[in-house]
Amino acid sequence: MTGLIDYFAGYAVMREREGYKNAAIALLQRRGIAFYDVHEKDGATYFRIRRRYLSEPGLSLCAETVYEKGFIPDLLKSLKRPGLYIGALIFAAGLVFSDMIVWDVRFVCNGNENRQRIEAAADRCGIRCGALKTSVDRRAAEAFIMAGCPDVSYVRINYEGNTAVVVTDERIIPAPAHDSGADLTASEDGYILRYETYSGRTVCEKGQTVKRGDVLISGSYETFHHGTANTAARGKVYALVRRSFVCAVPLTVTEKEYTGKETVTHTLSLFSRELGKKRTAQKENTDVITDERAVTVFGAVELPLRIKTTTEREYVKVKRQVKENEARAELEAMCEKQYAEITADAVRVDGCEKTYTVEDGKYKLYCEIWLVCNIAR
Repeated sequence: MTGLIDYFAGYAVMREREGYKNAAIALLQRRGIAFYDVHEKDGATYFRIRRRYLSEPGLSLCAETVYEKGFIPDLLKSLKRPGLYIGALIFAAGLVFSDMIVWDVRFVCNGNENRQRIEAAADRCGIRCGALKTSVDRRAAEAFIMAGCPDVSYVRINYEGNTAVVVTDERIIPAPAHDSGADLTASEDGYILRYETYSGRTVCEKGQTVKRGDVLISGSYETFHHGTANTAARGKVYALVRRSFVCAVPLTVTEKEYTGKETVTHTLSLFSRELGKKRTAQKENTDVITDERAVTVFGAVELPLRIKTTTEREYVKVKRQVKENEARAELEAMCEKQYAEITADAVRVDGCEKTYTVEDGKYKLYCEIWLVCNIAR
């Protein structure tokens, strides 16, 4: 700790003059000034004191300064070198210029829009690696991508450091409405409990059993003066329906058992192009884990260099017998997920029956559900 303080405060190494044996040290002791590293060399006594004590009266008569060290002396020496200013100027200009260049382009698609078409349109607008940020009109590029990609409803181009981020949303085209005179039919088999007709003619009755595809509310009806008229049938028909599904888990499963052998390789990429030899094809019975990170300066400025770390872990395949309680827990989880999907449109659930069996080398769960829902489609 003393050495660190001395470096920032500054210190000097002194040598006693000939004929003043221990006179300087005695002078420092009388005045209560701390000194360090006292040693003899070539018949002379050397010691170290802090720079602020060099101006003590009488000290320069009995000792001479060999050299001075410390933060301030080193800084003053460095400032006398013109190459330092030139290097700092070049470095600062490089940082400013590099911050104006796009080193990477990232696309964020929030739907099923055609990514390749978006990337091609962005490239034609100048959104690419190595491009100057000031040379791209982002608003014009957004309009160009919108015009060239009919499946895109929203485009926004932002800069995050040296990365250009292109964010898009998918254009959802609504399904066409029912034509005039369209009928509402049963989407599945069921026993009708009640119905609500808003337009059209009801052709079903309460207590009737219908099959999938049967007409429930017709869009055609007879008028007294104008004969047959057509309208878009609208209404709801609530029926008791039966739905079922099967969940299965195999009696034996194949699992990976890692041997502990790992191979780690590091590769550099410049402007998204990999340098050096390309990695060989993946070996059999290995898992590949890839991690990529950018090289930054001062933790803020990203360089066009990226380091990719690839880890290959070797494993062997082993077969394991699934325990019955483990299979039941997995079947219950699968059943719960499918149950939520099947009953999502239900008004109420009237009953659920589960049956566990072992068939064809699998644990199986048969689930039968009775529920009330709107079957008019």
